[in-house]
Amino acid sequence: MYAIFFTCIFLLTVSNLSHAAHIRHEWTLHYAAYNPDGVYRTVISIDDGSGEFKFPGPTIRAQKNDIIEVIVHNGLHTEITSIHWHGIHQLYTPWMDGVSYTTQYPILPLHSFNYTFVANPVGTHWYHSHTGAQYADGLYGILIIEDPNDPYKKFPDLPLIMTEWFHRYAIDQFDILSIHPTVHHHKFPQFLSGVMNGKGRHNCSLIDQPLLLLNMTEQEQNQLGDKLLCVPNRPYERFTVIYNETYRFRLIAAGSEFNYKFSIDNHELTVIAIDGVYVEPYKVQQLWIYIGQRYDVLVTMNQRSTLGVHWIRAAITANDNNQFYAILHYNDTRNGTAEPPQSPLPPNQTFLLNSMSLVPTNVNTDFSLKPPAFNETLTVNVTCLPQDHRCTINSVINKMSFEPTLYTMYIRGVQQTTLPNVFNLKLNDHVMIVVNNFQDFGHPFHLHGHSFYVLGVGKYNASGTGEQTVFDPVRDRHTLNFINPPYRDTEQVPELSYIVIGFITNNPGSWLFHCHIAWDMEAGMIAVFNVAADKIPPPPVNYPLVTDYQPGSSSTSGSNTNTSSANSTAAAQAAAAAAMMMSANNPWAAYAQQWNSGANGIGSTATNTTNGSSSSTAPSS
Repeated sequence: MYAIFFTCIFLLTVSNLSHAAHIRHEWTLHYAAYNPDGVYRTVISIDDGSGEFKFPGPTIRAQKNDIIEVIVHNGLHTEITSIHWHGIHQLYTPWMDGVSYTTQYPILPLHSFNYTFVANPVGTHWYHSHTGAQYADGLYGILIIEDPNDPYKKFPDLPLIMTEWFHRYAIDQFDILSIHPTVHHHKFPQFLSGVMNGKGRHNCSLIDQPLLLLNMTEQEQNQLGDKLLCVPNRPYERFTVIYNETYRFRLIAAGSEFNYKFSIDNHELTVIAIDGVYVEPYKVQQLWIYIGQRYDVLVTMNQRSTLGVHWIRAAITANDNNQFYAILHYNDTRNGTAEPPQSPLPPNQTFLLNSMSLVPTNVNTDFSLKPPAFNETLTVNVTCLPQDHRCTINSVINKMSFEPTLYTMYIRGVQQTTLPNVFNLKLNDHVMIVVNNFQDFGHPFHLHGHSFYVLGVGKYNASGTGEQTVFDPVRDRHTLNFINPPYRDTEQVPELSYIVIGFITNNPGSWLFHCHIAWDMEAGMIAVFNVAADKIPPPPVNYPLVTDYQPGSSSTSGSNTNTSSANSTAAAQAAAAAAMMMSANNPWAAYAQQWNSGANGIGSTATNTTNGSSSSTAPSS
């Protein structure tokens, strides 16, 4: 019955996908010694077949409804991994969400995974590891889904992914937080520097070189040779622009600990989209961008200075002394390497604190204009225990299941899913979530598989009575915005405050809802929303679909390499999957038929591959 149901859904989608391109990437993850801010340390980089170990990872661009395929080979000899496609809803492809132990088994060392999904929704997104705090070690990159009806397509875009940068490996950072939790978010981890598009600058005079050596293996130290542990005056990322032209900056906050106050000296920012959702244009000089969020802003280049350069700044939370930079450079100035003089943030600028002022322009308003009685109202209380840094939701310490939640729900049924902080929801429920933050620092929360309406935000004790007041869904309903609420997938819960969000459970699957501070997520500030367990599409054949991958089997020259004739069955299955996805007339019809007949190989990887391919080829008509 459900096979017929999903086949019908896929067939209804065919008209939109019949001319979709197939965007294929093949990546191998590697350790590499990098000095993005001048300080050498081990990072996780991606070889996309070019022979270059890229940090950040390669940018993926696709048109709406293209089919994206990314084969990930885990060349990390000592770490498991997975890749989450942050902002992609994975409608009908919940197995591709890339969350270790929720939607898949992690990719083991020297094993592979094939992610295949539809490029939807449109907008500025990103991808990152979703295994522990691993993305803080560099495993992240930009993902842009272009809208054929984009009202701003005439403006050239400048993607900018920003993050603070630590000189310790993420797992070591987390271990220190666990040992010294009382200084978490206050004195440790300390801000050291930051990078924009992988470039930044650290003050080398502050480096503790013996400590740096502890973070590197003997082999890595030998590879450095005569290189300095810290190279001073590393170049900033530089954006070269034309006077009086308008550009679209695609801003992505990929941090693991801090939020940023973003600005471009002497230039106004016009916000046009948040998390891929168009909004009514909103002008500011500065905006807060919280971990996991994306902002599209228009900037008109009408402030040519004597040197023709201006600072692009990201200030860390409330401490404006901690900043990192890129450079905006007007192309008609003589000195293409000039840097602006150091200066503090300009005072008294208008800034955007949160998204409550932003009105979406292309969102179905049935939900907001005519709010139904909510089928479900969930309360999520978040806090961290200072004695051992365990973070909780509803006072339940997160316990890891080593069987993916999605697989458990699909195989055993919703009744058998008894893991803590797992909420079972029906299809097309209207869900209100009240997130209470009882801590004196904020938490950015991200929902997988959906976007949500930000209905309200408030602070405790706002009345000044001294009483601890929390949001009451009945008493305080009148304070919520049901007319034109912001619509996004990541929102900050301020310190000692609450937010109220609403979403429709229209996407069967097992979806994470979590704080995006890497250390909090690693410690357990996670919930799972199981949506419509009885309507989840079946997993790809051979799930978890890991096949042996041997180092050295991938050619960096782009040549064909047959790694093992003994794996002909797996190769044939992957070839069949590739042929299916490239079906000339309606790829999703073939996809649906093979999925429901149990014959597809989506998620498995070929051992006979063409390495280094990153192609965009539309099926012939």
